[in-house]
Parts: sequence; structure tokens; C-alpha cells
Amino acid sequence: MSSRDLFIIPVSRTETLAVKWQEGRHMFHVSLSRVLASRVLPRLAACGLLLSLAACSPEEPDQMLGEATERQQNPVPEPLRERLLVASHSTIEAEPALMELMTSLAETAIDEHCAACHGADLEGRDGVPSLVDYEWIWGITGFEVSSAEPIHQIMQTILYGIRDRDCPEDTKSYGACSDTRYSEMPAYRMLGLDEGELRDLTEFVLDLAGHEADVEAVARSASLQGLCVECHGEDGRGYKPYGGPDLSDDIWLYGGSREAIFASIADGRMGVCPPWWDTLDAATIKALGIYLYRRSMGY
Repeated sequence: MSSRDLFIIPVSRTETLAVKWQEGRHMFHVSLSRVLASRVLPRLAACGLLLSLAACSPEEPDQMLGEATERQQNPVPEPLRERLLVASHSTIEAEPALMELMTSLAETAIDEHCAACHGADLEGRDGVPSLVDYEWIWGITGFEVSSAEPIHQIMQTILYGIRDRDCPEDTKSYGACSDTRYSEMPAYRMLGLDEGELRDLTEFVLDLAGHEADVEAVARSASLQGLCVECHGEDGRGYKPYGGPDLSDDIWLYGGSREAIFASIADGRMGVCPPWWDTLDAATIKALGIYLYRRSMGY
């Protein structure tokens, strides 16, 4: 039995069971709390959870995601939207009608929902990331061998947002919803580091990024550098599972000046992005994933 014939039940960050469909083209993750609030569960039972899906077509998981996220005013996707939901990225690129629909859905959603924060050009601003460079904090490493995984990772962020807290208390972990993207940049001033230690760590980060830094301050920070390693890695290139950004390049979410870096270390950063699973339909979420991936690759 292959992976495309199974529903896999992994354990999420809060050790709550979740449902995942995995196959060659797509991998969708729906947390148990979201499943219970949707119409997906009866469909899972009908297909035989953890059993062969011989009775279900390969398109079924995409249709289930569509049912879970489809807006009430459009409960049944048109045939072209259905084709978009089940088509691979390469198939969409090869069919002008699907490319036109994908682009239209994505650009409409950007105008209505994304541009207010990320800008009409999606270049972002201070505290809001650019969506058109290939610098992604979660999931995407840049070494993927196909477009499927990066698109999936972008869709996951769109679906569940970043540091979303709008969910029942008993489903939260670290104060945020269990299925949202979550990381913490602590406020080290509040955790006891003094001004000198904060300044030394600032010089260490500047040095990682290849900027001019105080060599003596970098040396003094040696005993504190472990605070950065867990999320940003030994070489400062980031750690995607934790949402730890790369500190070795010159892309900065909150600014790369000495004072901006000091402020990030001293006072912490906890930006948010809302989840869109209950606002955008499945076809639009998929269209955005593909569109943003293509833009970030320079297409």
C-alpha cells in the first residue's frame, strides 16, 4: 500500500491527533479541531480512515479540503475550479485556462486581503515580509527538488496564519492555536540580559550577516550565542521547523541597522498574520500558493 493510499495520523505540536492526506502532488494538513468543525469528518469515515482508499478517487482529498474551506456563497465549485483544485502545478502551467483562473483568483485575493499589509507590489514593509523574494521563514529551504513542497508550505501559512490566537483555549499551545505557524523571538531584556550583553549579541548578529562589527563585543558574546543557535542554527542560516529566520543574509523583517537589531533582541518580535481558511475558498488558497511561489521564483 503506497503513501497515496493512506490517511496518515501524525501528532501535532500540541500532541493532538490531526488528519493528513499525502501523495505525490499535494499534502494537506487539517487539525482535528478544524476537522470537527467542518464537513470533512463524515467524508473521512466514508473513505475508511487509515484503510486503503480504493473506494475513493485520487481527487477526493482535494475535494474534501474544498468542502472544509468553501465559502457558503459558493458551496459547489464550477468545473474549472474543480480542475484547478486537483491539478498539479505543471498541469496548471500547461493549460492557459487554468493559468488564467489561478492568476485571477490570486490577484483578486491579493487586492482584497493581502495588499493592505504586504503592499500592492507584495514587497512588504517594516515588520511585514516581502512575498516576492525567495526568503521564507517557515518550511521552504530553497533546496527543494520540485515545486510541490514549497507551494504546500505557502498554503499552510495562508490557511492557518502566523501566531493566530482566535481558537478555543483548550486547543492552544504556547497561547496560540495548535495549527498556526508559531515561533517566539523572546524579549531578552525582560529575561535578564543587561544593556552590555544585549549590545554584545547585537554585534554578534551583525558579524553573522557580514556587517562591520565590534570584534571584542563578538568575543564577549560567546557565552550568550547559544541563545540564538536553537532557532537560527550554528551558522545563523535559520531553522525552518522553528520559524527561525536566516541571520546571515541581508534580508531583514524589522530592519538590519545596529539599533533595529538591538531592538529585536532586547524587546522581541511577535508579528501576526491572520488565518484565511474560513475566509478564502480552497481554489483561491491553492491559487495563492502557486502564484506566490511563482512570483518568489521570478516568474
